[in-house]
Parts: sequence; C-alpha cells; structure tokens
Amino acid sequence: MQKALGSAFTSLLEGNGWQKLSKPTTTRGATAIPRSPTAVARIGLRLDYNNFIEKDEGEEKVKWHQYKLQVNAGDTIPHTFKNWRDKQEKGTHAVMATVEIRDGADKDEIEAALKEATKDVQGA
Repeated sequence: MQKALGSAFTSLLEGNGWQKLSKPTTTRGATAIPRSPTAVARIGLRLDYNNFIEKDEGEEKVKWHQYKLQVNAGDTIPHTFKNWRDKQEKGTHAVMATVEIRDGADKDEIEAALKEATKDVQGA
C-alpha cells in the first residue's frame, strides 16, 4: 500500500498540483486534485477539500487546510486502491486519511504531510 501511495502522491503533486493544496481555490466538498478525468482514472485517489482550521503556533494563529484522501470510483484505477475501496463500507465515500496542509506550504511540506497522514493506512 505504501508503495502505491507514494506513486500516487508523485502523480498528484506533479506540475502545479501541489500549489492547489497550498492555496486552494475550490469549495468545501469539491475535489482539489486531480481535476482531469484521465488523471482521476490513472491515479485512483483524490483529495477533497474539507475545510480550514487555525492552529496556535507560538503567539500567532496559522491557517491550515484539511483534505480528505479518498479512492475514486471505477474499475480502471490501480488495483491496490480498488481493493481497499471495495472492502470499505462507505465505498468511494470512505476516507483513507485526513491530511492537514499549512496555508502557503511548499511542495516538500505537502509531500511530508501526505506521507505522515497515510503512514498507518493498511492495504486490502
């Protein structure tokens, strides 16, 4: 599972995908990345924007964005994710992990946040 997640994260963050997580322009409940139907089928995962929160960091509050990592529908997605999804009671609505990303984070911070949020995800 971790190998499949790593490959998916590489694909999700390619190009300017990571910037869409750092400074989201989508609304709550909508998919932040990937947006194209081809990428959805190829990657098999999506990050849906959930909300933003503020965390105390020292004397100031810092804005963080929350995303739900979910498996896409369809039979053409990678088998690892399809098997995981099919064993979940909620199917495509099952949340694999909740990811928190600091507003304005760089690509390395986002990749680290994705890995940390999914470190305990088990395969099907």
